[in-house]
Parts: sequence; C-alpha cells; structure tokens
Amino acid sequence: MTQVAFEEPPSTIDLADVKSEQTRILFAAVPSSLFAVLVCSSILAIAQWQVVDQRTILAWFAMTNLLSLLRLLMLRQFEREERDQLIDNIWAQRAVITSLSAGFIWGIGGFLLFPEHSPIHQVFLAFVISGICAGSITTLSAINNAARGFVILASLPIIIKFNLIDSEFSLAMTILSILFVMMVLMSAKRLNQTILESLQFRHQRELAEQTIRYQAQYDELTNLPNRRLFLATLRQEMAKAERHHRYGAVFFIDLDRFKLVNDSLGHSVGDDLLVEASQKIASRVRQEDTVARLGGDEFVVLLPEVGNDLESTGAHASMIADEMRKLFIQPFMIQGHEIHLTISIGVALFPGSVSAEDLLKYADVAMYRAKSEGRDGVRLFSREMQDAVNQLRIIEKGLRQALANSEFELYFQGQYNAENQLIGAETLLRWNHPERGIIAPSEFIDVAEQTGLIVAIGDWVLRSACEQLAALQGGLKLAVNVSPRQFGDAAFVDNLKQVLLETGADPQLLTLEITEGLAMADIRHSIDSMNELKMLGISFSMDDFGTGYSSLSYLHQLPIDELKIDQTFVRNISTSSENEVIVDTIIVMAQQLNLKIVAEGIESLDELQYLKLRQCDYFQGYYFARPVPFDQFAASAAKMPESFSS
Repeated sequence: MTQVAFEEPPSTIDLADVKSEQTRILFAAVPSSLFAVLVCSSILAIAQWQVVDQRTILAWFAMTNLLSLLRLLMLRQFEREERDQLIDNIWAQRAVITSLSAGFIWGIGGFLLFPEHSPIHQVFLAFVISGICAGSITTLSAINNAARGFVILASLPIIIKFNLIDSEFSLAMTILSILFVMMVLMSAKRLNQTILESLQFRHQRELAEQTIRYQAQYDELTNLPNRRLFLATLRQEMAKAERHHRYGAVFFIDLDRFKLVNDSLGHSVGDDLLVEASQKIASRVRQEDTVARLGGDEFVVLLPEVGNDLESTGAHASMIADEMRKLFIQPFMIQGHEIHLTISIGVALFPGSVSAEDLLKYADVAMYRAKSEGRDGVRLFSREMQDAVNQLRIIEKGLRQALANSEFELYFQGQYNAENQLIGAETLLRWNHPERGIIAPSEFIDVAEQTGLIVAIGDWVLRSACEQLAALQGGLKLAVNVSPRQFGDAAFVDNLKQVLLETGADPQLLTLEITEGLAMADIRHSIDSMNELKMLGISFSMDDFGTGYSSLSYLHQLPIDELKIDQTFVRNISTSSENEVIVDTIIVMAQQLNLKIVAEGIESLDELQYLKLRQCDYFQGYYFARPVPFDQFAASAAKMPESFSS
C-alpha cells in the first residue's frame, strides 16, 4: 500500500452504517417472508372459497402474490449492492413502502374476505392475519416503522369488521384483536430496540478495532503512516523492485533546529509546524509515493520507481530531494509567528542486498552527514558513510565497556595567574583503552553525545573530579566541563549537591565550564540552575567563547564568573591580525562586564606576553604544562615554585 493522502482516523459511530445494516436485515428476511405469504394466502383462499365471492378471493390472491413477486425482483436488484458499502437511503424507503403495501393488502383481505354469517371462518381469517402480523415482528422489526405500519394496516380492517357486527362474539373478538395488536406492537418495539443496540454495539466494537489498527499504523498528529506501516510498504516495494529490475529511493528528512521552535514558542506551535511541514513534503511527491512520520521531527519518503539503473536513480532522487528542500525557503506562518525552517535529507537507493530496516538506517546516516556538513542539504548514501557508522558502533560499544570496566581517567592541566603562579587546573577526560592506550576525548565525545552515554560519563567525571578536589592541598581550584545533555537533566543540580556532600569537596573551589550553545539552548533553565549552584559557592566559566552564539544580551543575563578564550584565537595571536582583533574584543568586553578572562592553548612566550599586556587574568597551555594524571599533578603542585620564569 503506497499513499500520500492523509488518512482520517475513525471518529464516532456512523449512523448511516447502522441504517445500512437495518436495511440489509429487512431485505435478508424477504425470502422467508414471501414463502410465509404464499403459504398463508393459499390456505386462506382455500378456506374461504365456499363462504366468500371467489372472484374477490382470486383478485386478492393475485394482488398479494404480485406484490411478493415485486419484492422478490427488488431483492435481486438489492443483492447486487456491494457488501462493504453504505446502502442508499432509497433502499430503506423502498423496503418500508413495500412492507406497508403488504400490510395494506392483507388489511384489504381482512375486509373483503370477511364472511358475514360464518363465525368459524371469521375466526380463521383473524387467526391467519394474526399469524402474519406476529411473523412480521421477526422479519420487519429491524425498521420499526415498517413493522408497526404493517401490523396496523393488516389488523385494523378486520377489527373494524368485527366491531360492525352487533353480537357478544364480535365484541369479544374486537377486544381480543385490539389487545393482540397492542401486544404485537410492543413486542416489535422491544425487538427493534434490541436490534439497534446490537448493531450499535457491533459498530462500537468495529470502531474500536479500526482505531487500534489506525493507531498501530498511523501517526496521530499528522495522520501519515508511521514507522510500522512505512517499513511494511517498503518491504513490498523492495521485493517488487527486485522482480522488475527497477530502482527506487528512500528519503530520511529531519527538520533543522526544530527543538528551538518547541523551546521558544511552545509545543502547540511546534505541532502545527510539523503538520504544515508534512503537507509541504507531501506536495512534492507522486500519488504512488509514500510519506510517513517516524516520530519527533523526522519524516521519510518512499519513491518506488525512480530509474532503471543506480546512477540515473541517484541523480533523479537527489534532484527531487533538492526540490523538496527548496520548498522550505518560504517561511511558515504559525499562530502569528513567522518561522524560517530548513531540512536535511539523506537518500538511500534500493534494491540491494539489505533489509528494509538497514536501508532506512542508510538514509538516516546520509541525513546526519547532511546535518554535520552545515544542514539544509541533501546527501546520497555511500559506503564511506557506512564505514563511519560502523566505526561509531565500535566506539559506542567500547564506551559502554569503558564505563563498566572503569577505563576512564582524569588528566589535569594547570592554570596560572599573571605572576605565573599555579591557581588550579582544568580536568580533562581520557580513555585508557586496553589495546590502544590513552585516547583523547576528540575521538569519542561526539559519539557519547549522539548515543546519550555522555550523561553517564559526565556523572563519572563530576564525581571523580570532586573526589580529587577534596584531596588537593593549597586551595587549588578545579574546572570541570559539563555536557549539554548532562546540564539539561532536571536532576543535575540535586545530583551535584549529593556528590559534593558525599565527597566533601569544597564547592567554592569548583568551577563548571559550560559552552555558549549549552547556555542558550534553554536560557531560563540555565539561569535558574546556575543561580541555585552559585548559592553553594560554585563558579561558572563560559568555555570556547567566540565559537558559538556570542550573544551579548544572553551573556549579560547569565550568572557567569569568567570567559575562556578558545585556543583557536590564541594560537598565532602575535602574527594574526584577525585573531588579535577577536581576542582584544573579548577581553575588553569581559572587563566591561567584570568577568575574569582565561586564555587556553598558550604554546609560546610571545602569546603569553601579548595576553599579559591585554590584562588577561589566567593562562593555560603547553607553554606551562601538559595534561597529566592526578598523582603527577598533585606531586608537581606540591613542589611548584612561586613563579614561572618568563
């Protein structure tokens, strides 16, 4: 099943469905009803043959069975209707009209075939008509008007006839006939209610089943197919492409920086944006293509037949994806907000010797490549990307083992003041791999962030740093990097308080280094968390300043204590005029905001002297010391001279 159309979920019991079933029940009873009419009319005609005018009997018998023939023809026509479609209301009207007509003809029979001078034949006539009326309850009660009308029209004439005869017998028959009609009408009403309740219950059950099936296969917000239905469709199309030697494509689409919309404008705006984005994506594909939502801000598109070979398919699919990307150039207007949004698209081709799940992963890998290369782009999956994914999996597995086997280690790089005195250190994470030796964080931190392992690793770093801070002498401070995921955790502040309590570390000697991106991601949460921790005495340093948002308005709001100039600006500062301008600007700005300044990555005396002339406060880099394990750092700190020769 392939589709672009947005499916509508089941909502309420459809009364038209119930009415259709009532009509079907009425028509289903026609054969047995006609057989009963034929038998009863024949018996009645024979019984009254000697006491009623025979021409009248024949005329009535002909009318009765001609109507039966008409009902039979109408049944044959009705049976050509589709079973799973709604029945037009005209069929219910026809069923009611023919039922009333039958009642009218039986009523005529009760009037015309009534023998004036034969009580026995009168009773027999009443008995037959009563039987027909009683039988109508089972065949006509699905529609109450049909049953009620038939009984009244069939019974009323014979009741009138009995009432016109002045005798005790006729009075008794009149009363009995009226009581019988009332009883039959009440029974018909109860049976009609039972049928309706049964039909409504069945439709409620069917609705519940449809809802369950819908929820299992469609996304509730956009009404697009979900992952389960998409993968089932993809498997079918991959098998079909294999048989017919045709090539198709899968797009993995992610909305760039969608989280910022949710965080800044609220989830209501975010949901409306997702709906409009899904409609925009669907507007560029064909009817036979499939658009689905996997969850969050991720969408996938299946293009079943794109080309006859891989090269042309890749080119055509990439062109379609780029056209889809360009649709997002125009901003969205959501609840009065103008929102600019871009998308990153990964493309994978089929068929091939992979499963539907792996094909989807390939498209996902290509999409992440598009994101890593600046977003708002299209990338076609390649084997080189898969090699990178395999490497990521190896690193992820290794990180999990490292956590379990205590393979992580903290290194310490000293920080110095303008008099070259050691005032503290920055803690730097290292992975002591059993086979590869010491691995720098640049090789695994991104993987830890992507997989969520950064939270567990960050918790270990904080606890280890606090334990070693408590063991340091001389009032040296420690600076610890905090990851965005870790800092964004609602339990981060409470967890850190517990760590400080358990380790006995002095919070006034602890500095948490955060990045600009971390602080700006949720400015309100950042300010609240930082203020709560500052009440304990903890300081905050903004790490890698100048490489992120660099928003002065946000910087003024954040309760930070120092700025850390990124080493990319410090390097070659004495020979690069551009770096000089950037560093000078950061220092002047920090001084105006009464913030301390830390310069990292100092590797030469020239760089150090330049920064000292600009009144930088603290210094860190290979010029002073390389990162070393805690025991080495503590030992060297204990015998460190008061100043460093410059």
